[in-house]
Amino acid sequence: MAYTSSPEAQQRELDELRNAVNCAVVLEKAGFRLDRQATAQRSARNLKFRRDSEAIIVNHDGKGWWDPKGDGKGDVFKLVQYLDPSKNLGHVRQELRALIGRSPTLEVVERTKGADDRPRRDPAELWNRRAAPGQGTAAWRYLTEIRGLPDHLVAIAGQQGALKEGPHGTAWFGHRDADGQFTGMEMRGPDYKGFSTGGVGKRLFGFRADGGEEPVTRLVVTEAAIDALSFAALDRFPKGTLYTSTGGGMSPESEANLKRVMTQVAAQPEARLVVAVDNDLQGDRYAGKFAAMAQDVGLWSGRISPKGPGEDWNAVLRTRREGMQAGSVPVAPLCRLSEVLGSGAKAQPETVSPSWLGQAEAHGTQRPLRVSDASLPAPSEPVGKPAGPRLGSSPGMSL
Repeated sequence: MAYTSSPEAQQRELDELRNAVNCAVVLEKAGFRLDRQATAQRSARNLKFRRDSEAIIVNHDGKGWWDPKGDGKGDVFKLVQYLDPSKNLGHVRQELRALIGRSPTLEVVERTKGADDRPRRDPAELWNRRAAPGQGTAAWRYLTEIRGLPDHLVAIAGQQGALKEGPHGTAWFGHRDADGQFTGMEMRGPDYKGFSTGGVGKRLFGFRADGGEEPVTRLVVTEAAIDALSFAALDRFPKGTLYTSTGGGMSPESEANLKRVMTQVAAQPEARLVVAVDNDLQGDRYAGKFAAMAQDVGLWSGRISPKGPGEDWNAVLRTRREGMQAGSVPVAPLCRLSEVLGSGAKAQPETVSPSWLGQAEAHGTQRPLRVSDASLPAPSEPVGKPAGPRLGSSPGMSL
């Protein structure tokens, strides 16, 4: 390959390097190795590489990649700079030239035999074998006592099939795709935090705190399922609201799924997106990404975050609860509503399946949640019986 300084020649080289160097080769050079279990669970188009606690997934036949724990993704050039931000484009080109023609070895991570070598079960099978938390169970106490969630909200999420109790007092929050298919679960407990292995992976956790009889006109997106429940406990506008969680970092497939749900919500008059992310740098990144997605589908969006730096919505809820128990509820606002992140003209919605938004209306409760600025629902507040199936003329969420 001849290397010249003309713009045309430089562009040709960039295109050639982008097509000639596999992202897996770059990762192996940096010390990453293929994950044995992930290889067995994923198609050859999505290979997971590990280096200690880091993980990168290679897709698009080696031409693309993304970080499941962060916000990084892109082509082979971005990968080199993601691994070493100190390198400029010239350094990246020099490194990639030496890798032309190499194929990945796909050498696997060496692990000590033990629990990780046992076949992993389908998360849908595990989910279907579990029941919702009941009053006084370990998961119920974790959510209501440690996390400070109102009893009736925990019960509502269980009634809607969005929450199950796992082993060792863990709470499982189900994720589903835009067609209502179960894809995995967020798992949280006093000593555990993770997402189920196998299956499709993260899509969206979601539930409704109102009766579920009206179309979804307000979509709230949080980073974690417990934050979605916490925000619902503090929210004064539950009517027509769908509270969701992405489970943290998102794959390209998860982003496409969320955008599809936004499109469904945008079809309703006066629909809006509330980006209820944490007050930190990662929250800033999510807010920008979600606002751009909403802009593309013609959905109004605004951000609301906790007032304290680094706080999430469960921290706000617990602080509020402690203040009430001490008899001194803070007078200052709980949160700040930032500038509108995107408004855009109403776009013609895509033709999509309504099932993801449709079936939640069949699982709602008769009693709507109302939370004032000055108080939280009492933990002993009775829970209404689930309403019978009542599908509206417009989509509702499938849970």
